[in-house]
Amino acid sequence: MADRHFDLIVIGGGPAGYVGAIRAAQLGMKVACVERAKLGGVCLNWGCIPSKALLSNAELMEKLAQREFWGLKVNGTIDFDWSKVIGRSRDVAAKLNKGIEFLFKKNKIEHIVAHAKIVGARSGASPCRVELFDAQVKEELTSAPCTPAPKARETITADHVLIATGSVARDLPFAKFDGERIWGAREAMFNKERPASLIVIGAGAIGMEFGYFYHSFGTKVTVIEMQDRILPVEDEEVSAALTKVYTKHGMTFKTSTTTLSVEKTAKGVKVTVAPFAGGKADESKKEVLEADRVLLAVGVVGRTDGLCDDRLGLTLEKGHIKTDYIPGKTTNEAIDYKTNLPGLYAVGDVIGPPWLAHVASEEAIICVERIAWRKDPKKHHEPIPMDYGVIPGCTYCVPQVASVGLTEQALKAKGLKKGADYEVGKYPFQAHGKAIAAAHTDGFVKILRGLPRGEILGAHILGDQATELIAEMTLARRLEATTEELICTVHAHPTMHEAVHEAALAAEGKLIHG
Repeated sequence: MADRHFDLIVIGGGPAGYVGAIRAAQLGMKVACVERAKLGGVCLNWGCIPSKALLSNAELMEKLAQREFWGLKVNGTIDFDWSKVIGRSRDVAAKLNKGIEFLFKKNKIEHIVAHAKIVGARSGASPCRVELFDAQVKEELTSAPCTPAPKARETITADHVLIATGSVARDLPFAKFDGERIWGAREAMFNKERPASLIVIGAGAIGMEFGYFYHSFGTKVTVIEMQDRILPVEDEEVSAALTKVYTKHGMTFKTSTTTLSVEKTAKGVKVTVAPFAGGKADESKKEVLEADRVLLAVGVVGRTDGLCDDRLGLTLEKGHIKTDYIPGKTTNEAIDYKTNLPGLYAVGDVIGPPWLAHVASEEAIICVERIAWRKDPKKHHEPIPMDYGVIPGCTYCVPQVASVGLTEQALKAKGLKKGADYEVGKYPFQAHGKAIAAAHTDGFVKILRGLPRGEILGAHILGDQATELIAEMTLARRLEATTEELICTVHAHPTMHEAVHEAALAAEGKLIHG
């Protein structure tokens, strides 16, 4: 087949890829999106969306367990159909997957089901070249290995190629995902039966969400974390408060603890752990934990398997594609998301942290808008860069956790002092009318107010609807608003949003309801 040419080829159909493809089509580009599995990527099919469906089930189970408190009478015990619990989350993913197919047709994007391999970067008048292979993807496995056909079925070309292949869960050298007893996130949300006991290695967002989900359905959950607290990227007060809530509910936490080995047994797993401090394990105090299953939630690496001909020399760094974006840099400088190869760009999880769907989508939009702007600056305006210092982070366990900006420990690490350089406004939900009415009194809103101007240095929320409430604080920080402006903004009553208003008041020593 003769080469087909496009303005843009997008490799990957997840939150970065499909969003970038749609925006490019809106800008008048002829676009092809190559995805070897399902449109929507890990986020829609195996992560963000179906996991939230499971968490909604878990929250309902919690309420039913407290039915007497709510004045409800249910004859007999509360039971559940595990296959329907899991099936509902799969149905949610399938519905949204079909929605992306519709959007592609609406925007005249060519959807190609294949494994894409980049075999040529742009050189002079020669365009980028991408070979397409038939592929078998075992989607039930966390690593989703791909076995491309030995011979390419077609080669397509483009002026630009956007790599948006996402990430894959990391395993451990001594514990490889097996799809049965050693789980990653996919197995955790797509298994045929609920384990009676589960060990979760890693207390970040994924570990805590699944730990909460399984605990709510009666699984005995033990969480192992190498650092000294759960959710280590969050504010220390949030981590401590959430630990207290879950410990009270019966979950077990072993922080400052490292995993030495994972052994599969006839019926489950044995996990050997030891105290961890000063960068090393104290093996003299190691212990063996047993459970039906173990969930590895220890991070991700960029998905680059079979992506590019090695002879092209695409630069990778720490398991991710290197671009002109520097991971961890919190500035709003203009970034093209260019790789070291002409005509090739990369966005989303594949280029490194923060591994967040909303960041991936925004990077893709900015990338294609900059491509259009550079091609015709009279027709297109230069897009506003993303400010990586104003990215909300959310964890959807119950109570929820959400944050934006700096933590208090980060301020202290910078040498800032409370009372001289910043103030803290904290408002507990146990004093909040709407929270009391809804029986969601765990948690608080915490605002870090810079001195002397009152700017929002950081905001941290633990509690009901935290992942919704954080939007106000994200916008406030993006617009460089002050606590005074938050105070002057009238918040509807009764709402959970009033807690943000109260925390702002507290930051200025004017707290009313606390």
